[in-house]
Amino acid sequence: MGTDAEIRRINRKGDELMQYVGSKNRISKHIAPIIESYLDDSTSVYIEPFVGGANMIDKINFPNKVGYDSHEYLIALLTHVSNGGILPDTISEAEYKRIRDKYRGDNLDDVEDWYVGLVGFCASFGAKWFGGFARGFKNDGVTPRDIPSEAIRNIRRQATNIEDVTFIYSDFRDIKAVNAVIYCDPPYANTTRYRDAFPHGEFWAWVRRMSENNIILVSEYNAPSDFEVIWEMPVKSSLGSGVNKEGHQRRVERLFKLKEMI
Repeated sequence: MGTDAEIRRINRKGDELMQYVGSKNRISKHIAPIIESYLDDSTSVYIEPFVGGANMIDKINFPNKVGYDSHEYLIALLTHVSNGGILPDTISEAEYKRIRDKYRGDNLDDVEDWYVGLVGFCASFGAKWFGGFARGFKNDGVTPRDIPSEAIRNIRRQATNIEDVTFIYSDFRDIKAVNAVIYCDPPYANTTRYRDAFPHGEFWAWVRRMSENNIILVSEYNAPSDFEVIWEMPVKSSLGSGVNKEGHQRRVERLFKLKEMI
């Protein structure tokens, strides 16, 4: 369990790289060492089925890392960045609306997938997929911030840390592996939806099956009774209902592993 000082420290903003709903960047320094403790010479590959903004996989030291996600534009963006692709300096509100309308109208034939991902995440409020253009002010409450530019600068900083990652567009149910260490950060139950509804029951059944030949660690607030907590820490979250007037509520982040059968 983290101390109050640790909780305050991981809730500070400013160290986020690629922003993504549910990102683990704030607590990665606690979870990454736990993940790495399971990696050894017998490990064939390190896998993240829900790679999101790559804010965990970019901190794992292992030669064979694969990040999967079922969001095709996210994977296209991460692949573009990891391959050293050029990014614009910012995204205007007019450009955001142009790409948003093309996306909604299924009229993206003349737009590269990575660019759709960049606009959809980096120019959106709270990094929610086309969740409204991102606006904000600096500490004086008057000077506007160029949030898309900030987000793009952060991705550029992250680029060298994901050069060694293979990114694959895939549903978690289609992933096959043996002797892998797999870290799962799925959409949490009873929290803000991502782009699509998530099959929580199928996910836990998949974890049970895959645990027969792999080591699987799962981040969630809660898990079925046949899973044990191997780490936990209270954090502030803006996901879900019942948030306070600052838009946050206290939650307990947990890391789960299937209990070993005796």
